[in-house]
Amino acid sequence: MAKRLLVDSIWKSANLEGLGTTFPKTEAILANAPTTTKTEEVLFVINMKRAWQFLLDNLAYDNCLMLLREYNKVVGELLFRYAGEIRTIPVQIGGTSWEPEMPQTGIIMDRLHEIEKIKDEELKALKYFCYIARAQMFIDGNKRVAQLMANKVLIENDIGIFQIPIEKLEEFKGMLIAFYESGNDTEIIAFMSRYCIRRIMR
Repeated sequence: MAKRLLVDSIWKSANLEGLGTTFPKTEAILANAPTTTKTEEVLFVINMKRAWQFLLDNLAYDNCLMLLREYNKVVGELLFRYAGEIRTIPVQIGGTSWEPEMPQTGIIMDRLHEIEKIKDEELKALKYFCYIARAQMFIDGNKRVAQLMANKVLIENDIGIFQIPIEKLEEFKGMLIAFYESGNDTEIIAFMSRYCIRRIMR
């Protein structure tokens, strides 16, 4: 993967999480260059770089809960407690009064198995994103894990890269909240299919 595309993906992930890091700062952090950036932002960028490296090194790994836990462990290192562990306490979502159910390992594994059966690989990637983001199975980092999983499916099938365009970010956040509240992924999947996949030119 081109270095610039990796920087771009990490920068857009940071903006989805509400971090104010810029593209040049993201680039500087990844290059180990001096920059006046908050510690949280530096850790976010470094962890996402490591998560991407892990993703690309393990494309042959089965799409399963253990993989999601590894993604979360990497993205959460030094940023939040219990990284890589299924949460056992309630969490709240900013922008809505809706609260996700407590995660149950058996239910998660069954749902992942159902998604894995989807024949349309692009739809499978987007379904993974939606389920992981909404299930909130970890204390933090759920959207990061959701993006990584979507990217794994898209990359291993030579479809492209999943990333939310900066100019569509606020619209996407609104749609994500609506999806959390309703559980209906039809509209957000159509949106992501249209705007959030940088497809490989054939």
